[in-house]
Amino acid sequence: MNFYLIVFIIAIIFYIYCYFIFPTSILILQTTIEDFNFSLLNSRQPIVISDYLYDKDKLIYSWFNYNYINRLDEYEYNDWKHNNNKYLFINANNDTEIIIHKASFNFTIPDENDKIIAIKLEKDQSLIIPYKWKYFINNKNDVLVWAINDYITSFLGLLF
Repeated sequence: MNFYLIVFIIAIIFYIYCYFIFPTSILILQTTIEDFNFSLLNSRQPIVISDYLYDKDKLIYSWFNYNYINRLDEYEYNDWKHNNNKYLFINANNDTEIIIHKASFNFTIPDENDKIIAIKLEKDQSLIIPYKWKYFINNKNDVLVWAINDYITSFLGLLF
C-alpha cells in the first residue's frame, strides 16, 4: 500500500514539474478553427486563431469541456499580468493589440532589454495564451477573456 502511495505522489510531483518546463524558443502558432489540433496546446506557445469567431462560448465550451471555464468579466487591465491559468482564451471585441512576453516561473515586468511580442487581432479573432506567459491588454472593452483550468493548475494557482 505504501509503495503505491509513494509511486502516486512521485507521479503527481513529476506532472506538476512538467508544468514548469517552458519552451526555450518563442513561436507564435497560427491556425484556423478547422485546422486546430489539440496537440498545438502541448507546445506551450501562444496560438492565434485567425478565423472570426461569432459563437465564442459554444466553441470554448466544446473545445475545453473537460476543464473549468470562467469568463473574466471583472478583470484589471492596462497592466502586465502573469497567466496563472492553464490557458487564457482571449477574443477581440474590436481591432486590438495584445503584448506578450515569454513564460517564466517568476513574474517580473519586462524591461526595455526584453523581447516582447505585439499580436494584432482583428475584431472576433482569438489568442490562446499558455500557462505562465506574461501579457498586457490595454483596454478591457477591446477583449473578452476566459480562464481555462484543470485540477492541477487550480491547485498550482493557490501555491504560486
